[in-house]
Amino acid sequence: MRKFLTRRNIIIAILLVLAVGWWWRSKNSKKNGVEIKTATVQRGEVVASITVSGEVKALKQAALNFPASGKLSYIGVVEGEKVKKGELLASMDLGDLQAAEVKAYYTYLAYDAAAKKVEDDLKGKGASENFTEKSTRVTAQTNRDIAYDAWLTAQRAVRNAKLWAPFAGVITAVTISAVGDTIGLTDGVTVIDPASLYFSGEVDESEVGKIEIGQSASINLDAYADQDFAGTVDEIGFSSTLSSTGATVFPIRIKFSEDILHKLRLGFNGDATIKLARVENVLKLPVDAVIDGQVILPGKEETKKEVETGLEGETEIEIKSGLNEGDIVVVK
Repeated sequence: MRKFLTRRNIIIAILLVLAVGWWWRSKNSKKNGVEIKTATVQRGEVVASITVSGEVKALKQAALNFPASGKLSYIGVVEGEKVKKGELLASMDLGDLQAAEVKAYYTYLAYDAAAKKVEDDLKGKGASENFTEKSTRVTAQTNRDIAYDAWLTAQRAVRNAKLWAPFAGVITAVTISAVGDTIGLTDGVTVIDPASLYFSGEVDESEVGKIEIGQSASINLDAYADQDFAGTVDEIGFSSTLSSTGATVFPIRIKFSEDILHKLRLGFNGDATIKLARVENVLKLPVDAVIDGQVILPGKEETKKEVETGLEGETEIEIKSGLNEGDIVVVK
């Protein structure tokens, strides 16, 4: 026993006791003090909003395809190129199509002449036509009508063999590349009007009633994560659709301000925060600090206090009465 109670061992024992005491006190202090989060009543702005996910789409977009297969004779654009309204973009070889149009035209002329001859031969007969005469006249007129329709179809085939820009815009897709290639019904050119780009999102039916045309929005795109773009609610869908999770949602369209359209690209993803209401110069607290109309005042014992709240945003809530600016409350 005397051997154990040496000066060295006594010092070690004292240090161990002090270490254990410090650890217990530190742990107890952390439990009772450091983990308590507080918030101060401040004066400022509270904004109520709804955030929706979506992507950038184009209101004016045209996928121009050839109506029939054939050989490509001209391609005048590449992806990303700007075009003017009415500009020729691409063309099929017109040789066979024009020949078919000429043939259809002369076929129509022949049937037209035959029908006119029959009509001249039977002029003035009217109700006195016998069945043979009536059959001959109707057959001739029907053949003429069919030939005329075939001629119009041949004319359309020639016109549709060329792709024209329906409006000024930018080429976003070209599925044809080399003159002489055989092209099919799905080949063609896609053009969009950059000035018609907008943000498309979906709002749950439980919240769509809070949204109105003209409400301002802040749009954050993944491509510009550190920048928010201004927008305005431009359209609220009349009919609902089902989201990927099976919820009933309504499509909405948010118009960008014109000064940022040059930064946008079709298909950009992001989130839009629609501002529903706003109050300024009011007392406010974090939403988590108010539970069922009550706040907790800091102290040795928790003291709850009733408060009157107003507008509630995503992160902050208006305090109408019950607290003063600078008061401190506990955030659970």
